[in-house]
Amino acid sequence: MDILDRPLRVTIVYYSRYGTVRLLAEGVAEGAHREPGVVTDLVAVEDLPIGELRDGEGPEDARRRRAALVNRLAEADALVVGSPSYFGGMASPLKRLFEDCTTAEAPPMHDRTRPWRQHRFRGKVGAAFAASGTPHGGNEQTLLSILTMMMHLGMLAATPGQGLPILQNEAAPYGATAISGADGHRVPDAQELGWARDLGEQVARLARWLADGRAAWEQARHEHGPAPDSTPLPVDPST
Repeated sequence: MDILDRPLRVTIVYYSRYGTVRLLAEGVAEGAHREPGVVTDLVAVEDLPIGELRDGEGPEDARRRRAALVNRLAEADALVVGSPSYFGGMASPLKRLFEDCTTAEAPPMHDRTRPWRQHRFRGKVGAAFAASGTPHGGNEQTLLSILTMMMHLGMLAATPGQGLPILQNEAAPYGATAISGADGHRVPDAQELGWARDLGEQVARLARWLADGRAAWEQARHEHGPAPDSTPLPVDPST
């Protein structure tokens, strides 16, 4: 199927203990659907490591389950990752998931301590969202921890930037945020859900531009060949 004809897949990976981050994830998905031809895939991260056996599972079952999840992430055109802010960073189950997925099924000679050598996520659009208990609970640091991980994986970070009017706008420039309250049960308000929807729309649109541009680039190379003395950038074979 031609890149221009297939649906664009935006995968939203999130860890939510009390539900606030889940509601933001659903808002991101709603916003992504504003862009025509987009399908979304919501991946809820569990507390248990992906490789840990569940009830009734054997080692082969766990291997297949992890491979299926890795494929879901690798098939995405864009990844939007959401987390509560724990001590100013992303929640450990979320970070552990990506560590496990980026080192899964490594070739025998591959050094599993260096997951950034993997190319599964290279060239994908990435963005972040977060929720903290208080207005100064570490949301921006959590967003930066997610974006830093994405940059290590060779992804293209998409951020809202500073909203307007600059001196009055409460939105974070690094991603969508919400305040979950002292007990974690505060529901995101209309403004916070609006930030999530806008982020989803932005990510989907950038991913579409990237996919369309790649299709045009590949067509030009097919018709005219590579430019003299040009070395093409590595392309993720899974996309």
